[in-house]
Amino acid sequence: MKLHVRLLEKIIEIPDCAPENASRSQLRQLLDDIGLEVKNVDVSNDKGVVFTIETLANRGDHLSAQGVAREIAARTLAQPKIPTLAAKLSERKAGIPVRRMTDNCPRYALLEMSLPAEMPLRNDVAAFVDEPGKRQAIVDILNYVQMECGQPMHAFDADKLDGEIIIDLATKAEEIEALDGKTYTVPEGSILIRDRKKIVAVAGVIGCANSMVTETTRKVFIEAAVFDPTSVRITARAMGISTDASHAFERGIDPEGIPTALKRLVFLAEGSAGTIHGAESAHALGYTYLENAPAEKRRVVVTLGAMKKELNLPRLEEVEVVTRLKHLGYGVEANAVGKDREFTLTIPSWRLWDVRNPEDVIEDIARSVSLNRVRPELPPLDYEAPPLNPIETLFARVRPALVGNGFFEVITKGFYSAAEVALLEGLEKGSSARHVALKNSLEVSNSHMKLTNVIHLTKLLAVNRKRGVRAPKVFEFGRIFEKPTEQPSDEPKERDSLDYNYERDVLTFAAAGRWADVEWRKGESLEEQARLFKGAIAAIIKSLGGNFSAGKSEEKFLHPGMQASVKMGRNVVGLFGVVHPVIREAYDIHEEVFFCELDAKLMYRFMTKVEAPAVSDLPPISRDITLKIDPKEQAGRVLRIINEANLESLAEASIIDDFRKQEESFRRVTYRVTFQRLDRTLKHEEVDTCITGLLDTLKAKHSIEMI
Repeated sequence: MKLHVRLLEKIIEIPDCAPENASRSQLRQLLDDIGLEVKNVDVSNDKGVVFTIETLANRGDHLSAQGVAREIAARTLAQPKIPTLAAKLSERKAGIPVRRMTDNCPRYALLEMSLPAEMPLRNDVAAFVDEPGKRQAIVDILNYVQMECGQPMHAFDADKLDGEIIIDLATKAEEIEALDGKTYTVPEGSILIRDRKKIVAVAGVIGCANSMVTETTRKVFIEAAVFDPTSVRITARAMGISTDASHAFERGIDPEGIPTALKRLVFLAEGSAGTIHGAESAHALGYTYLENAPAEKRRVVVTLGAMKKELNLPRLEEVEVVTRLKHLGYGVEANAVGKDREFTLTIPSWRLWDVRNPEDVIEDIARSVSLNRVRPELPPLDYEAPPLNPIETLFARVRPALVGNGFFEVITKGFYSAAEVALLEGLEKGSSARHVALKNSLEVSNSHMKLTNVIHLTKLLAVNRKRGVRAPKVFEFGRIFEKPTEQPSDEPKERDSLDYNYERDVLTFAAAGRWADVEWRKGESLEEQARLFKGAIAAIIKSLGGNFSAGKSEEKFLHPGMQASVKMGRNVVGLFGVVHPVIREAYDIHEEVFFCELDAKLMYRFMTKVEAPAVSDLPPISRDITLKIDPKEQAGRVLRIINEANLESLAEASIIDDFRKQEESFRRVTYRVTFQRLDRTLKHEEVDTCITGLLDTLKAKHSIEMI
């Protein structure tokens, strides 16, 4: 928002802001400190200092000089000046009837005014509008009033309206020619302003050329209204346009501010003759005001003790709190509650869009007293840790298995773009209908909730590979989103703590490039990578007390010939495989990407208690044996034979080497067999006896000999 310092000075006493020092002035520092960050500073001879400030998406009250003045008043305790208003609006109704056909317009006012043949613009208005005198003066005054008090208004040429004003919703997409001379398509469901024959404005967004005010206009109807913020935002996005009016309506304007803004307009328009010698003035001829219900008288209760605790300000005094809240516009009633003080606050009308609970009030106090006063100290902590919820329990069990296999935890967005939805639709017809689309997304790239995490993890691996990371491996505990086949019932029912209507908790992880980040060996083959990736999945399932096996899978986002389901015992809990080439190529990653998705709810359901193995403090004895293995034999199968041989005191068996000489027709696989007891130290003779028995069994039953 553009904030004219000279306009602000007319309303409240401000700190020093000399033009030559504006970017480092006390005013700029104050605005930054109260949360109105100054993004740019312009200085000119005709307009003086103009700050461009960044406002919050739910704070429409900050989009005016009066709104900023209230924040300054709460900090400096200076008293704002109320701009001079007309004594009253016309007692007659406006010259045409008004019909409000939608609740998306809770308030609508129409002020009829006559304009003189020549109405020069007042100097106190011309100083703040862009290119004064280029438009009909009444339009410049409307723009000035919005800068001053935040109420967007629009002027219709009365002679170009037919019969009445109707506020309703578009039943179909319609085209308009707007004030800027461009043609736009207005989507179905938008709030429209019509007369009996045509659309004359898209409510809260832009007026139409067919009713615009020109230099020859002698009578106007001034529209001032409140429109539903969400509806305005959806319409402006669909039309691809953003105006000062839509920017304000999207953030919520003061529902009680319409009469005040119109009285200010009448004072400025009718006062032209008094400020410009020989000039004629405009006159109010009629006024119509419609509302569906009085504004809510919302009250919020907050205690002084809660403020002190949340802000870590033990010396915060009641008189300071009350004074600052009153400067912000709150009505305050204070009562004693035991040793504490309780404030019952009446929310000002311009804050009804965002203040609903005590935390919102405490945030206002924090800004007004300055966060620099808050001590950066942690409050006293409870030594009792709360019990883990199901997801935390699951995460604590599987995280060591993931980290131990070299995976790094990441956090990705819960959204992606329509282009990525189309990419998935090309692989699975009908998947676009399963996506949850956002009607008013903040960015085009965040238009849909993600149905799968394969897109984000593939993109992340592609970026890391381009940056030279040889072995990127990532995992994420998060949610994916999907429309249910049936709309959820509003009927209350008992449900599992991990049951959601549109959401599902999943563990996803992916790998690309090498498995191990080492220079001394060549990269693994696709078969080796698949075996290692399966090993990581098996480690996760084992950490939950289950046995891993693979089954059939037909996931469209994975390679049709390289995928499988993940079974935990007999239960399918997820899927894994190589990412489909179409997705991989879309993000310019040249190696195969391995991806796995596991359902958290199912894993938690089938999880069993895993007993920690007993740890012996007595010395182990290990033996390395190198066996002749057929090239087609699986080294893992021989390892399983060793583990199942029921050797006394066997603690662990593992593969430590696997190689083959070029001239030999067999492989040399070395196994390390470790023996250990809990109750006594083993003797070497006992271990030798076990190894001899093992070798005899391998030779007799499996034709496997030691080299």
